[in-house]
Amino acid sequence: MSLSSEFIVNAFIKTARLNMLDAYMVRRGDSKSGEIFLRLNNLSGQSKIYSYRKANIKNYWEVYGSDTWQEDSLINDKIKKIISIDSDIWVLELEDKQGRYPDF
Repeated sequence: MSLSSEFIVNAFIKTARLNMLDAYMVRRGDSKSGEIFLRLNNLSGQSKIYSYRKANIKNYWEVYGSDTWQEDSLINDKIKKIISIDSDIWVLELEDKQGRYPDF
């Protein structure tokens, strides 16, 4: 039995807030099995995208695309493209000036 996407999203947001980080849901996906994407925003006009991999026990968050910081407009375009392919996805955003990795 696998945890639902909604449960994972809620747990991530709660954990981020317990670590004094701003995290919120940008887009709600399928509650049971929607793929989860995270936008890590360094609040300097740049972001990275991660995707959540339930099967990867050692590291749930995997870089989606480039591991380097990219302009927010480029990240917005990537997210729109992902949504056009799969409308059931979740999109989270984590704001952190230090740009810490999403595994707290």
